[in-house]
Amino acid sequence: MQIFEDVAHVLHLSKEKLEVESIRTFLEKELRNIEARIYKIGTKHGIKSIFELDEKLKKGEIKEEDMMDDFMELDYLESRRDDMLKAMEKISGRYN
Repeated sequence: MQIFEDVAHVLHLSKEKLEVESIRTFLEKELRNIEARIYKIGTKHGIKSIFELDEKLKKGEIKEEDMMDDFMELDYLESRRDDMLKAMEKISGRYN
């Protein structure tokens, strides 16, 4: 992409270095946003993971209708977090 070449030239960086750092910054930002959303749901229900939320449901400590939207969102967010961490591992392993 030409924009990477132009910006890399202005910053006196290699195009590859700029690309990698851009991806790393994007992943870190996304991961922070995901962690914040997970924390918000966790705080609301007094849990740290989807497994704890499921356990509270099984024990009858919370009602299904009170947590189903949060359960689905938390499931998605934890999966997305795993994807972000895998992507960060690929960047770190290849370009450190």
